[in-house]
Amino acid sequence: MGESPSPAEDPATVARLEARVEALEAALARRSRELRTIVRHVCRRDLAIIARVQAGLAIPALASCDAELWNETTETTSADVEEALQTLWHSLVPAETTDDGDSGP
Repeated sequence: MGESPSPAEDPATVARLEARVEALEAALARRSRELRTIVRHVCRRDLAIIARVQAGLAIPALASCDAELWNETTETTSADVEEALQTLWHSLVPAETTDDGDSGP
């Protein structure tokens, strides 16, 4: 009696797996094109935010970290220093997410 071929040698299994690999390669190529388009059209700050979100890091507060929004002065107050330190520390801690994927408080 002939033995049945192992799943790795079964022509139907091989064809199914080859089709699946081809579909995954096409999806990867499509996603790569999409990401290259995004990179060409967003500013450096937005790219940094996207990278931080993907890494699970907190997004810095707009006003405290965007130099274009700062009011320049040589004088500091303790409130300015404390807020800046809190924002910097918060930016290093991964964002907590809820069950629905939204960032927590």
